[in-house]
Amino acid sequence: MEKAYIVSLENGEQLGPLDEEALRRLAEAGTITENAQIRSTMLAIWSKAKDTDCLKKIFREQMLQRAEQFANDPKAQLKARLEMRGDFDPLANALSQEGVTYHDCSFFVRLLAGLTDLLILLVVALGILFFCWLASHSLGPTKALTLFCVVTWFVAALYYMYFLAKFGQTLGQRFWGLVVITPDRGCVYPIKGFLFFIFTFFFGLISPLTWLIFGCRSTLQEWIPKVLVKHISVARSIY
Repeated sequence: MEKAYIVSLENGEQLGPLDEEALRRLAEAGTITENAQIRSTMLAIWSKAKDTDCLKKIFREQMLQRAEQFANDPKAQLKARLEMRGDFDPLANALSQEGVTYHDCSFFVRLLAGLTDLLILLVVALGILFFCWLASHSLGPTKALTLFCVVTWFVAALYYMYFLAKFGQTLGQRFWGLVVITPDRGCVYPIKGFLFFIFTFFFGLISPLTWLIFGCRSTLQEWIPKVLVKHISVARSIY
């Protein structure tokens, strides 16, 4: 006697009894999704449709199709770029490098990351400027301007120190898939993050020149604090 199945769809509707050929047709049509529950009429044990032997090939093909569509979808690519760096942990990866691959990165990508951070800090600076403008009525223009410069400088330095020490990457570097590490792939502590910021601030404009001087492998803001800027690929669990 041919085996028959009962299907419980994700919306709660039940189908069957169905033979294997009917299961395949419904799966190909999308009526049965991979997370639908299926059991044999002879045994009251439910399992997911994607784990059913006669449907595994169909769901695998559908998965490959979705992966191809995802790879060619600009919105999905942007979302992946925004999220793909989120699981980099400089402390954990200093102990175990599993799942992380480091690559050399071009000066152009470094520049894009730096400009992204500059844009973020510019937005923050505009907010600080607004509050200092409000304070200028009581402090006076000169003191308000001084306050703006001091606070903006402090916030910018804290931004680099905190993100490099805590995450190994600023927000701009995270977006472009870069990470700042020591030569032994260890954590960048706050003092190195501060030095990276200082030399970026004062010598960022001549970075193309220092990039050439150091053999197109580093810039002055990396060479002085002895850090490396790398492009990383992080293996992520899909479950």
